[in-house]
Amino acid sequence: MAKYGGSLLVPSVKELAENPMVAVPPRYIRPKQDAPVISDNTLISKFPVIDMESLLSEESMDSELAKLDFACREWGFFQVTDETC
Repeated sequence: MAKYGGSLLVPSVKELAENPMVAVPPRYIRPKQDAPVISDNTLISKFPVIDMESLLSEESMDSELAKLDFACREWGFFQVTDETC
């Protein structure tokens, strides 16, 4: 049987709970010029995007948490942005 690839070595959920990360690992950060190409433009306005700056701001935290909750429940994933980067 051919091997098509392997898994990235990443900590388990238990390991993350015991030793939380303080920064996003560099392999998950993409420069703005590496934006994905989406051929179906109808998805762009629906795709869940969570802004970390808004999530940490007292003024917008509640609405951003609601967006995060919706993204997790309905989509199962989301994109994280931080315009301050």
